[in-house]
Amino acid sequence: MRYLSDTNLRAVLIVLIARAGGRIDATNAEIYDAMLAGDRSADGFEVEETSTGLRLSTRPADGRG
Repeated sequence: MRYLSDTNLRAVLIVLIARAGGRIDATNAEIYDAMLAGDRSADGFEVEETSTGLRLSTRPADGRG
């Protein structure tokens, strides 16, 4: 699975927010930083299908990992 559809992304966010206690706070600066490409240690994410669901992980900026 190379990407998440809007419906799948919504479902994943619901699960993650529920696991975090029902609320996640993020500043505008954190959101803008995540949207912009840059030389951060994580510059994207990977979506893998597993036998029981999905695995989401951050991808290093150099593309390895």
